[in-house]
Amino acid sequence: MTIDPRLQSHLPSPVLQGKTLWIGGAWRAAAAGETIETFDPSTGKVLAELARGRKADAEAAASAAREGAARWTALSGAERGHVLRRIAEAVRARAESFGLLDTVDSGRPISTTGGPSVAHAAALFDYYAGLADKIHGATVPMGPDATALVEREPCGVIAAISPWNYPLENAVTKIAPILACGNAMILKPAEQTSLSALLLAQIAHDAGLPAGVLNVVTGLGAEAGAALVEHPLVDKVSFTGSTATGRRIAALAGEHLKGVVLELGGKSPLIVFGDADLKGAAEAAVFSTFMNNGQTCTSCNRVLVAAEARESFARHCREAAAKLRVGDPLDPATQIGPLVSARQLQRVEQYMDGLADERLDIPGYLPLEGGYFRKPAIVTTFDHESRFAREEIFGPVMAIRSFGDDDEAYRLANDTEYGLAASVWTTSLAQAEQARRRLQVGIVWINCVHALSPGTPVSGHKASGLGIEYGLEAVEQYMRVKTTVTMHGGWRSPFA
Repeated sequence: MTIDPRLQSHLPSPVLQGKTLWIGGAWRAAAAGETIETFDPSTGKVLAELARGRKADAEAAASAAREGAARWTALSGAERGHVLRRIAEAVRARAESFGLLDTVDSGRPISTTGGPSVAHAAALFDYYAGLADKIHGATVPMGPDATALVEREPCGVIAAISPWNYPLENAVTKIAPILACGNAMILKPAEQTSLSALLLAQIAHDAGLPAGVLNVVTGLGAEAGAALVEHPLVDKVSFTGSTATGRRIAALAGEHLKGVVLELGGKSPLIVFGDADLKGAAEAAVFSTFMNNGQTCTSCNRVLVAAEARESFARHCREAAAKLRVGDPLDPATQIGPLVSARQLQRVEQYMDGLADERLDIPGYLPLEGGYFRKPAIVTTFDHESRFAREEIFGPVMAIRSFGDDDEAYRLANDTEYGLAASVWTTSLAQAEQARRRLQVGIVWINCVHALSPGTPVSGHKASGLGIEYGLEAVEQYMRVKTTVTMHGGWRSPFA
């Protein structure tokens, strides 16, 4: 089996032999014996071979999860919380391993994967560990002779399909709330970036998570992912990824009357009013657009700036972008690595065809040979009805457009099928309040970008998704409500 030597001390030993399916508390190869390759995006070389899970493997994982759900639900919320806290500590203890795995797998710089990402993942486990024993029902008085008891119960088995841009964090964003309220689950990580999920499965087991509660099936979305969505033992589906794929999953789940939680794409605006701190707004726009090479669903790369401030703002953006260091993601000084795959690089270039983008002079642009690198770009002249202007690019590209007055700013900001996030820059409290009311998005940042905590709910409006991630509200997505009505004085038929 092909395995990059750098990974050998960071992954469970069975994984090194191609057993990358974690089902029922044990490692196994795909039932059909097939594998797929994953690549190092900084060099284009093969990184590892993964088991190619298919329908038979999804069947085994769903059966194991059903058994695991019975074990997990039998524990009290406090007991589940203790296990989740131990997982949080284990994640922190393996920060170096998680950082390396996500960097070589996705191309994200080690400065972000080894520290902030691990800390955030552990914080999510801690947050939902604290909620596990605080899930309450209610009683509803129905008069002197009857009472309704409202209870919240886990759905059962959840299939969670996570994307490739933030492998560890996106997986934990699903795992922590799903497990906190007593469900079992099957995680299908993105085929491009599955490695950190494999380490996570092992350390969760070692931390005391019962067999079958968390299962991991590697493979292709069209095969393993689709088989999980359709499986009769799967009660609900959680997916993060593109809107196009989300629509297909929702349609497939709908045929089986299954609920879905979908965190989908975005074309998020960053609005700069004339009274704003232009330098600070420009630095925020550069960070939001170019972090993780633009491969962030909440990236505010559609910049709308007051006409009178446009030139000054654009100059600040160029100056901030010129300071970026793009190169080897394992170099701690690197701020931007490669795109995740050759396919993603090609996709970005297709959006850029024919555009007069400013290929910025970036002295710190140091791509590795064979890697999927692209220089950050700022575009100021484009057709506002083009695919470039209206579709999610998911690459290091900022588009700047001016507006005349407040009404035009909000009209342009909302003129999109997406509704995930927005960032607004102003010194006016009245303008900030207006932004909160008028923007059709799930999260509004005022004079900041990407400020989140485990307790802040995130929901996509319009084509950006269904359901909620983060916060108390995330747990509610994975529970069912049961109402029991008791008559205290006996029941008499109205027909009597």
